[in-house]
Amino acid sequence: MEPKQLALKLFLDELDVPSNIATVDDRKRVQKAVYLGQRAGADLGYRFGWYIMGPYSPGLTRDYYGLAEAILSGDSPPQGRVLHPKLRERLQKVKPLLDAPNGFASSQEDWLELVASLDYLRRVRRLGSTQARRALAEAKPHLSKWADLADQQLKSAGLD
Repeated sequence: MEPKQLALKLFLDELDVPSNIATVDDRKRVQKAVYLGQRAGADLGYRFGWYIMGPYSPGLTRDYYGLAEAILSGDSPPQGRVLHPKLRERLQKVKPLLDAPNGFASSQEDWLELVASLDYLRRVRRLGSTQARRALAEAKPHLSKWADLADQQLKSAGLD
């Protein structure tokens, strides 16, 4: 297992996010969890742009396919390997954000798409709150009605 794949596996394990990428929802879950984990200060070096389902990293895509291939071939992380304690602490800060809260009537993957997208619009595109919500409503009308809930959860995680 290459070092980048090992770091990704440990990162996902720390967040309790399966590294399985069999479905679009699986891949969306990994993309958004890594985006949010990096926003919390656990930077793996992935850079994200905007795509159909919000923040997306082609580099992360290459690495999670490589990780899946390594796991399929029987490769596993060396015993006793863990993330640096500071990275683990930062990921713990964002971990509660990964679960959809009460009142959100869709899937975990849609929740992650919502919070990552709202954060991306504000932090990366540097849109004000009103502009970000407008952009979210245009790009994701099926999710925008929960923008207030996402905003609250981002603040609770310290990502406001």
